[in-house]
Amino acid sequence: MAGDKLKKFISSLKGKRYSLYLLIVFLGIILILAKLWVSPPPEEPQQAKIQEVPPLPQERVLVGKILKGDTLSAALRSRNLPADLVEAICRHLKPMVNLRQVKPGDTFEVRLSPAGNFLDFSYRASPIDVYQLSVTPAGEWLAQKKEVVVEKYWALVSGEIVSTLFEAMDHLGEQDPLILNFADVFSWEIDFNVEPQPGDRFQMLVEEYYVGETFVRYGRILYAEYKSASKLIQGIYYQPPGQPGDYYTPQGDSLRKDLLRSPLKFTRISSGYSRSRRHPILGGYRPHYGVDYAAAAGSPVWAVADGMVVFSGENGGFGNQIILKHPKGYQSMYGHLSRFAPGIRKGNPVRQKQIIGYVGSTGISTGPHLDFRLLKNSIFRNPQREISPRAPSLSKDQMAEFKNATDPVIRWVQDGANPKHRKVASLTNKDLEGKKQ
Repeated sequence: MAGDKLKKFISSLKGKRYSLYLLIVFLGIILILAKLWVSPPPEEPQQAKIQEVPPLPQERVLVGKILKGDTLSAALRSRNLPADLVEAICRHLKPMVNLRQVKPGDTFEVRLSPAGNFLDFSYRASPIDVYQLSVTPAGEWLAQKKEVVVEKYWALVSGEIVSTLFEAMDHLGEQDPLILNFADVFSWEIDFNVEPQPGDRFQMLVEEYYVGETFVRYGRILYAEYKSASKLIQGIYYQPPGQPGDYYTPQGDSLRKDLLRSPLKFTRISSGYSRSRRHPILGGYRPHYGVDYAAAAGSPVWAVADGMVVFSGENGGFGNQIILKHPKGYQSMYGHLSRFAPGIRKGNPVRQKQIIGYVGSTGISTGPHLDFRLLKNSIFRNPQREISPRAPSLSKDQMAEFKNATDPVIRWVQDGANPKHRKVASLTNKDLEGKKQ
């Protein structure tokens, strides 16, 4: 009986121990949950604080532009630069740039150190004329013209006369230098003051130079053509070996003649040649053995041929007049001039297209114009109808080389599939210096 009680006691102890274990486990879970419930959220990791470095002092860059009536010195002073620095910049730039001829629109840039010390200077007169000044650590000034890459193109230009050559070229967006150069090519063949008629057509292949997308200037006209109702005139540039270049027809005949068609490059003609016209001041009808070219006062007058000055001075109703003697019995007379060009004195030689005087209204005159007269063997001739002797043509021995040199140009002009612009070369502004405009 005692044994049975012992077994029951042991059995009750085991049950209590098991209940105790369960109680301990339950209390542990509650403690863990309570800790989790009341625990604060984990702190986000703090970024390390970086101390900011103060910015370095910046260089100063001053830019400016030449305004109308400005000088470079005045433009620099307007940027509050010290007087001694302005003087130094002008002094070191002067050997490269004519400071008396700076143009409105020219730009410059001055770079200074944070302490205000001079670093460098640049002056831009055009896309290909950029000049730079700098100072070495030893204090020595350096001056140079910047090298600029220039692209050379062939450009085909063509159009039709409606009123004047100027108006037709303007309509195409071309500039005056090209118009004048085109007229110069045919200055022995066409008087562009009077001859062009509506419906006449022109065409040319000309060199054009660009810096990037910016047009710089025209180069040489390689081919020129003018077609009227009665004639077709072509001029191709060719330079024979060892000789100066000139314009020739496709057959090798020179366009150059002893006499120019006009003593002015481009003007509006006011009175044609006539043996009898009413004099605008003296009245009545009297012979007029010349051509009156209306032009702005001061327009340059050119010698129509090589020759010698036989008279230069005041001559009654002609006012200031020049008379030139030319080969083959020709004489030319230029009246109503405002003044004479330097060196135009009796006995001095002149060259064809040399400026000899300037349009005026001296003597008996109703307004600025040139009275131009031509004589041969002391007899007045009509300048607009005179047939002038032509310069020598290319020899038979020269024709093969002429064809080889000019055929690529002619083929390119005549091939209608070619683009209007064609890039032909890359060069620099230094290569461009001295090339014909």
